[in-house]
Parts: sequence; structure tokens; C-alpha cells
Amino acid sequence: MPTEADFREMSEAYARVAPDPAHFAEFQGKLSAVVAGMPGWPDDALRGIPVPALLVFGDHDFVRLDHALAMTALIPDSRLAVLPGTTHADVLRRTELLAPMLTEFLR
Repeated sequence: MPTEADFREMSEAYARVAPDPAHFAEFQGKLSAVVAGMPGWPDDALRGIPVPALLVFGDHDFVRLDHALAMTALIPDSRLAVLPGTTHADVLRRTELLAPMLTEFLR
């Protein structure tokens, strides 16, 4: 799940670009509702992915590990990476872990 630091960083980024930075809480509420209402991908769509796939999640991600494992099982030629000490928002910041995985995956 996102940490206080994640929310602080999101708020600061929002303040830099939003026409009315005071509306971050409203934006956050709307975004949370959208995320909560996401239906997920149908199993047939996951089975139909025709290329190798690397699924990367954090061990403190809001995507549960059982869901990540289920997606990996459904996608042909897929690999799963779970980054330790990482939230969903942190995945792309963990370049020290992610870069070697991507390099190996893309070979």
C-alpha cells in the first residue's frame, strides 16, 4: 500500500502541475474510487498475451501476492518479480533491483 511518504510525494507533484493545488484531497478521493472499481483483466485476455511478460510488484503493493501469482500463471511465458521493501508507487524508483531484471528479461 502507498506509504505516507508516497502520499506526500503525490501531493507535491500534484501541487506543481494542478490549476488548483488545494484540491488534492478531492483528486485523491476520486482516484481511490476509480482504482477500487477496476474490474481487473479477464482470464482469457491474460491467456491471450502473445509475448513474454515480466510482472513486477512490490512486497507492500496494493496488488495482493495471490493475484500476482494468478496473473503470472495465466500469462504464457511470464515471469514474476516481487521487490522487497517496495510499495506500488516505489517499483519504478527501485532501479538498483529493476534494471538488472529488465536487462536479463530483455536478452
